Amino acid sequence: MNIIDTHTHTSFSFDGENTPREMAEKAIELGVQALTFTDHIDVNDYYDSYYKESTLMPKAAKAIPPLKDEYENKIRIGFGGEIGQFMQNPPLAEKLIRDFNLDYVIGSTHSVKGYEDFYFLNFHKHDAMMFLRLYFAETLDMVKNADIDVIAHLTYPLRYITGNYNIEVDMGEFDDIIRDIFGAAAERGIGLEINTGGLRKPEYGKADPDSYYVKLFRESGGEIITIGSDAHRISDLAANFKKGAEIARSARFKQIAFFEKRKPVFVDLL
Repeated sequence: MNIIDTHTHTSFSFDGENTPREMAEKAIELGVQALTFTDHIDVNDYYDSYYKESTLMPKAAKAIPPLKDEYENKIRIGFGGEIGQFMQNPPLAEKLIRDFNLDYVIGSTHSVKGYEDFYFLNFHKHDAMMFLRLYFAETLDMVKNADIDVIAHLTYPLRYITGNYNIEVDMGEFDDIIRDIFGAAAERGIGLEINTGGLRKPEYGKADPDSYYVKLFRESGGEIITIGSDAHRISDLAANFKKGAEIARSARFKQIAFFEKRKPVFVDLL
């Protein structure tokens, strides 16, 4: 199969472990044809010392683009970014996209306005359904208005709500707003990511999103699908890509994409 990993994090993310060079070498060893680095750009916390993004991303912008030429005969490398919480600071997000001259922009919502990342929330104390309502409303706003190429891990909160806290939620309540998200994405030419990171979490064990939502995206007119490992270390590069490809095929997608200079490049889903 063609292996195209469009969501990876390096040591230029606050939670990444390996250098871009180490990631590239491992990807070549695994037979990856195209690799996009998408280090965190959480615009709501960009100047917060915890995230240190204000020092990491400029370093990434100097270090990663030269690797494209160095490795051009071995692997296609893209320099992208995972813009977190875009709608919580749109002017900053748009400025950083321009300043870093990104090939690829994935839009993520890791936290809703006024709260910490879902990773840190205790859902024995918080109302999961309320947070999901806020999450999908912010995601819809992002898809309608933000300068992004792809929606990252659409069902991200479930990694923690159902994964860590074993709380079952009625996701049927959100079908209408998710259809609205997908309809807006299709209209603007925005793609959907199949994020395989959740498959590595034994307490969760699902892709984000799963096949139900990928099929719904297709039915809503979506045409661009990517597969991203969300790797933060070399051991997770391209992990569970066979399952990601199966999900794409189940929704009748015949190609997956990666991005160069903000334009999709399609590769047959073999």
